[in-house]
Amino acid sequence: MQTIGIFHTKGGVGKSAVAVFLADFLSSLHETRVLLVDLDPQGSASRAILPEATLAAGFKKGRSLTRLLEQAVDSSLDEETAQDAILTRPRQGQRRRGSVPLGEVGVLATEPTGYRTLRDRLLDSPRAQRKKYWGLLRDTLDTAAGDYEVALIDFPGSEIPLWTLMGLRATDHWLLPEIPDYFSAAAIEGVTQLVEQAREMTGHQVRPLGTLLTICPNRGSSVYKKTRAALGHLEKLRAIPPLFPKDTEILHRPDAQKAIDWGAEQIKTLSKRYGSSTSPFHAGLRQLAREVLARLGRPADKDRLSYLADLRRRMTDYWR
Repeated sequence: MQTIGIFHTKGGVGKSAVAVFLADFLSSLHETRVLLVDLDPQGSASRAILPEATLAAGFKKGRSLTRLLEQAVDSSLDEETAQDAILTRPRQGQRRRGSVPLGEVGVLATEPTGYRTLRDRLLDSPRAQRKKYWGLLRDTLDTAAGDYEVALIDFPGSEIPLWTLMGLRATDHWLLPEIPDYFSAAAIEGVTQLVEQAREMTGHQVRPLGTLLTICPNRGSSVYKKTRAALGHLEKLRAIPPLFPKDTEILHRPDAQKAIDWGAEQIKTLSKRYGSSTSPFHAGLRQLAREVLARLGRPADKDRLSYLADLRRRMTDYWR
């Protein structure tokens, strides 16, 4: 199982949204077995995939990431225990008349109350003992790895001591979401320094997957051009992961917000959640999913919509 950490220390850059979008498109169009690991106590990504009632029922039975980590602290885990903690969104029906149902996604969700208890317990432990907790999440995911091909780790909106370090130790590939504005770009140095500090502390090298511009304004704006140029310079210096192509960028904020808004977890198909396959928002996410798979070294030449969507786009362009 390959793990992708969607990591930035700044909130509001689209970490949870990107995690949900990739989970949907990888599982639905590429039939990739996806595990969404929600490290954020706010649980935005989990709630965009699963109904609130499903999460509440799971937490009541102790089915959460925090409970699983707590058990890992107390004793070794087995595969059955790890699998039982995962809540699953089943495939949302059968494909009919070009309608693609949302695919199956496993979710390891952070339960807020359990998170605070576990955080305090780990931070209150002797400093010399904390080192053994660095690999706790990695070992836990390895226990559940047999049933999944890709794990998407959604990090919290700010750096949390030890919690963030555990997440970076469990990350194979780093996806950096970035808003093309001055204040967000100015925070990149702190993000890269934290990744480097995690490497020095744990000895684990996180491989760069890509830097993705999210919530983009018009590409003709001076802010966009200056930010992308600055990021391009940092890319050449290898200070950030390589930029994703422009056709994968998340351009339409209203569409993105609607796809993860309250009630979106009830939607059954890609088109109802992300709009027509010919719309720029939908098409960009399809391209992003293919690009991510290609960078992971997995087959990604075409998805299940490629031919039909491209044909529709050509017909639309012809009649304009």
